[in-house]
Amino acid sequence: MTSRTPNEQRGWRRIGWLVPALVLLAASSTVALAAADDDAAKPVARRILILPFDMVDTSLQGEMNHGPLESDVKRLQRTEQIARRAIDHLPEFNVVENSPVADRIDGAQATYRYLYACNGCDVDIGKAAGADLVMTGWVQKVSNLILNINATIRRVDTGREVGGASVDMRNDTDDSWRSSALYLVEHPLLSNYRSRVQAVESGEAEPAEAPKRVPINHYPG
Repeated sequence: MTSRTPNEQRGWRRIGWLVPALVLLAASSTVALAAADDDAAKPVARRILILPFDMVDTSLQGEMNHGPLESDVKRLQRTEQIARRAIDHLPEFNVVENSPVADRIDGAQATYRYLYACNGCDVDIGKAAGADLVMTGWVQKVSNLILNINATIRRVDTGREVGGASVDMRNDTDDSWRSSALYLVEHPLLSNYRSRVQAVESGEAEPAEAPKRVPINHYPG
């Protein structure tokens, strides 16, 4: 066995302390880089105002009733809340409260038949709420078997549409409305919004078009 001088022994002791320190430093650097990559990958969360959904009833039943059935109006309100919660859970959005602009919303509903087609009033309300984006939504009922749910997202600074989608529903039931609303938010609407944001950030002149209507019978969301 080779004997070491006192100086050599002290040197080896120093190296023995240095190696774990270097390993710890390397591990810390790796964690920091991974955290930085995660932060860079996170989408920018934008404040979005979601206006009350419209009910577009073109069915014979609606015509005979001189407007939507009370049950469909209640179902529409529940569906709006379901969509609102689903959107608020997405990393791209922070949903802002409607209450500060409730008077403006009431005024727009009294002036226009539908908020999704109110000559830009949705953008004005979004600005007043301090939002970056504003979303309008509506359900169109052709019959008890043929319905669709739709949504459009606009930027409040330019009024430009940056997200849109439409999903077909089958059966006028709570389950069908709920499933379709969740599918709309979590799939075609989110996908279209992401593609448009990416197009703008990459410098493309025009964002991707909204997807065509998606047929759906049930979505287990």
